[in-house]
Order: sequence, then structure tokens, then C-alpha cells
Amino acid sequence: VPKKLVNSVAGCADDSLAGLVACNPGLRLLQGHRVALRADLAAIRGRVALLSGGGSGHEPAHAGYVGKGMLTGVVAGAVFTSPAVGSILAAIRAVTQAGAGRVARRGVGRGFTPCRGFTLAILPLPAGTLLIVKNYTGDRLNFGLALERARAEGADVRMVVVGDDSAFAAPKKAGRRGLCGTVLIHKVAGALAEAGATLHEIVEKVSAAAKAMGTLGLSLSPCSVPGSKPTFRLADDEMELGLGIHGEAGVRRMKASEAPLSFPLPLPMLPADEAVETMLVHMTDPSNASRLPLSPGASVVLVVNNLGGLSCLELGIVAGAAVRRLESRGIRIARALVGSFMTALEMAGVSLTLMLVDEELVRLIDAETTAMAWPNLAAAPATSQRQELPAPKEGPGTVQSETSAGPDAAWVQLVLERVCSTLLDMQEKLNELDRAAGDGDCGHTHARAAR
Repeated sequence: VPKKLVNSVAGCADDSLAGLVACNPGLRLLQGHRVALRADLAAIRGRVALLSGGGSGHEPAHAGYVGKGMLTGVVAGAVFTSPAVGSILAAIRAVTQAGAGRVARRGVGRGFTPCRGFTLAILPLPAGTLLIVKNYTGDRLNFGLALERARAEGADVRMVVVGDDSAFAAPKKAGRRGLCGTVLIHKVAGALAEAGATLHEIVEKVSAAAKAMGTLGLSLSPCSVPGSKPTFRLADDEMELGLGIHGEAGVRRMKASEAPLSFPLPLPMLPADEAVETMLVHMTDPSNASRLPLSPGASVVLVVNNLGGLSCLELGIVAGAAVRRLESRGIRIARALVGSFMTALEMAGVSLTLMLVDEELVRLIDAETTAMAWPNLAAAPATSQRQELPAPKEGPGTVQSETSAGPDAAWVQLVLERVCSTLLDMQEKLNELDRAAGDGDCGHTHARAAR
């Protein structure tokens, strides 16, 4: 069982949410429930409340997106487990009561009756609550049951189910899975709610946005629920395309190619450019029932999402590859988000999300929010064609002398070639020695110089 830095398996979801709230003064826990809400619930009066949630293990989703301009609150389940109906209902009640108007009757004189001698003081009516749910059976079932119970109590509640998975070529009975694109729906809905849109208007706009969106994941390693073994297995030279955020099976496994011949050690890896191209081809394949139709000239919001265990170095490489590959297709990248937005615990992998956008959607993406996990996004397109700054010119006397052609030049060249050849041959031995005292890269460093 893989090591985890938790206090207990049973309490890890509660501890994680409590830690997030402790570090964010804009959040509050709902007593007795694994629910995080905006601290300023009174500010939503007259506006639509937005609730989301699902199993824990996808942090910063969803609690990281609670704040002005995004979600009003979230309901968290145990790791990879849908939240309880009772907690979802409690969250709906909390936001409904915070934003609901009420009718007060004040009697005049004695002998008050409902039809004589009274006035009505009417406060703003509730604007309603929208549940934003990823398309997983447990989430749909539990949020749906809570919705029905809340409606029976008189609450105005609607639900939007997000399914943005572009993995499967043939339609699935359960529909497309909900993935990282859900975060963009949080943002669009939050901006609309903050601007005072009605519940009906928000449902219409986010439903249309969700249909113009696709996500595809690529995994280099599995993940493991605390206290359990990895959810699946991958060979050292394998990657899985199209898997879900709980480790559900993808559409195919790819063998990682050997490193280029110029690299002295055969490392199992697939070049990032090739991996990204494979993902984009699959996402836009006309034979793919869940494809995202991309035409030259289209504008998109791109999300390069770390599934949890990918290094920031690799993430930057993938982001650059995605920008270049989209530009080569004539696609304008109106905005690009790069980071960890919806993870799968410690899974080493990445997902790409593309949302087709117009000017209105871009404005909603750009709208201000206090949600702590939403990035400080530049309001400008992404491009690989940015002009480089000119390098400073070298001053006099700094130019190196040309290669010597004296009588000893040939002998010196032979010596240097022998030294470099030896360093290349000893690369792994030097790394092994360095691991005992340092970071294990001494051989790599000398090999780079030798080449």
C-alpha cells in the first residue's frame, strides 16, 4: 500500500477540508456536515446560489472554487465517494435561507385578522439554487435526491450535469464522464450569478457552454486511495489514454518510445509533442462520438491540468506543445490555464480541456473572483509567437579567440575527445556515486558538457 501523509484513513477528507477552511478566511464549514460555504452568505441575497461537489481526492476541486464570482458552496464526500444526500440537502437549505426573502405580517390594533388592518412587508424573493454536478452515477443520484427533497420544501432548485469526456468513440449508456471542464462551468456560472442573471438564464448559458467543451486525460502512473492499493497498474513503458479521474479505464494503452539515439541511456518516454498530438487527434476525430469539433479560426479556452503527480517542468512542456499544436491547426487560444485544477490524488498525468468560446464567454472567464484556486489569469491570448527580447551585445575584449591551428591542436583534440568519451561511458557510475552524497545528477551534468 503506497505511503500517504494523513492522520487517518477515515478522517482524511474531513482533515483536508478543515485545513483549507483554516487557511481561507472567506470559507466556513457547515456544522455536522462535510460542507464548505462562503463566509459572506448574506451577500448572495437576491442572487442565484451555486453548489457543487463530489468525492474528495480531486483537490483543489471543488472547495478551492468557493468564493465571490464562483461557487457559493461545495459538498464533499469521502475519497472518490459521492457526498451524502443529507449533507447536500443541508447545503441547499443553508444557501436558500441565506438568500430567501420572507413575508412579514404586522397587525394594526387589537382584533387583527388576515383580511383587515394589516400590512405586508415583502423582502426580495429567493433567486434560486443551481447544482453543478459531474456526470457520475453516484453524484447524479445523490444530488438528484437532495434536489427533489429541497423542492418538496419549497426551494427553487435546478441541476446541470457536466459531461466533457472526449475519450470514447462510441456513445456510452451513462453518457460522457465529468472531468476538468467542470471547473470552467463553475467560473461561467459564477460570473453570471454575480452579475445578477436569473436561474433560468444561468442554466441556459452553462448548458450551452458545457456542450461546446471536451477533455481528455493521459496517465503515466496510477493513483491510490489512502489505505488501499493502486487503482490500476501500468507497466514502466506504458501510458493510458482517456482514463477517468478515479482511475477508470481509458480507451487504450500506448507503449512509450525509447529515447532518441543521441541520449546515451534508453529511458521509457513519449515525447511531449507526440503525446499532445495524439490527444488532440483523438479529441477531434470525426469518428469519435464524443469529439469536440474544431475548425480553423475557432477560439478556445485551453486548460492544461495536472492530474496530481506530474512535475511542473513536464506541465510547462506539455502546455507549450499544446499551444503550438493548436496554432498549427489555425486555432486561436483566447485564454490558457496551466496548473492543478482537478486532480486524481497523486496520479502522474495530464488532461487537456478545450472550450469553444465567443467574446461573451471570454468576458465571463475574465470576470473577477475571490476563489483561491482560480489562477491570476492574464486577460490575453496564449501564443508561441511572442517576440524575444534582444540579448545584450558583448563588449570589447570579450570575444573568444578562434580555434588554434598550432602544432599541438590535433593532439589536444584527441585528448579532449578521449576525456569526453570517458565521461559519457561513466555517466551512470558518476550518478550512482553522487546519489550517496547529493542529488544523483553528476553523471548527467558531465555528459552534457562532454557532448
